[in-house]
Amino acid sequence: GSANSTMGMEDVKNQLWYDHFEEYGRTVSMFRTDKIRKLVAMGIPECLRGELWLLFSDAVTDLAAHPDYYANLVEESMGRCCMATEEIERDLHRSLPEHPAFQSDTGIAALRRVLTAYAYRNPKIGYCQSMNILTSVLLLYAKEEEAFWLLVAVCEKMLPDYFNRRVIGAQVDQAVFEELIKEHLPELAEHVTDLSCLASTSLSWFLTLF
Repeated sequence: GSANSTMGMEDVKNQLWYDHFEEYGRTVSMFRTDKIRKLVAMGIPECLRGELWLLFSDAVTDLAAHPDYYANLVEESMGRCCMATEEIERDLHRSLPEHPAFQSDTGIAALRRVLTAYAYRNPKIGYCQSMNILTSVLLLYAKEEEAFWLLVAVCEKMLPDYFNRRVIGAQVDQAVFEELIKEHLPELAEHVTDLSCLASTSLSWFLTLF
């Protein structure tokens, strides 16, 4: 039934990507084509997510340019106590608690190291809500050091206004979302007169990048 059809779709997506690699290359030298946008919109297959996230976010460049940076950062930051580390400790076990990867000390320790190293690298952001969920997902698809550089790319290059105490970027997107509801779902907008109350649910979708 549905499991077979889901697997079938994953296989189709895989094949489309491999066809693209064959024609346009696979690593940093890959030609960026219009087809890539369509393939990404279809959903990147699970087995290629880590590799393609690193490539398209350009985290792969930072990773290659700073060979010992993450290891040194972990060494310097672990064991130091500050407000960020207390918040990280509090949230570690709330990060994808149903997933087997974070039901073990190994997964939790990797999550702790990445979040603590990032807070130490960028005290201006430090640690803020939803970074634990985002990093947990990155760790499911990438090695620890890769997950760190992906987090850097998201927080500092791709969505710099999302990850700060006031989450301004997410609040702006939330307002746009409410306008889109009025435009495309007028019946819902009429029924829910104060759309801002949706934020209690939908803001977390933005902050965790869905």
